[in-house]
Amino acid sequence: MREAILIFLGGGLGALARFVVSRGISARFFTSVPLGTLTANVTGSLLMGFFFSLLNASLLPAGYRALITVGFIGAYTTFSTYALETVALLQRKEYGAAFLNFVLNNAASLAAIIVGMLLSSLVMAAIRSR
Repeated sequence: MREAILIFLGGGLGALARFVVSRGISARFFTSVPLGTLTANVTGSLLMGFFFSLLNASLLPAGYRALITVGFIGAYTTFSTYALETVALLQRKEYGAAFLNFVLNNAASLAAIIVGMLLSSLVMAAIRSR
């Protein structure tokens, strides 16, 4: 039951953070590629790589896994929105923007996971050197 509550809390915070980030980016930068969703997916992937590594190294209590990765990051990243926006671009025959959205979301999110893991390695090395 505790884990379900942590997921619930993290999910609510993650959904709110996604709304704020996505709307904020979209309001400032209008392009054919949905930058708000891209930003949420890439930063969420960075966070996932970072916290996943810290959790696996047992530098954070296991209870944080449900709160952070499943709850917060799970609600913050938005694969379904990305997929819908890509299909909408295709329906409007904006093939270049659809292709760019597809490539950017996938490549940048994968790269961000790796960068997050590398950053957590630096944090772990700094902690161990103390």
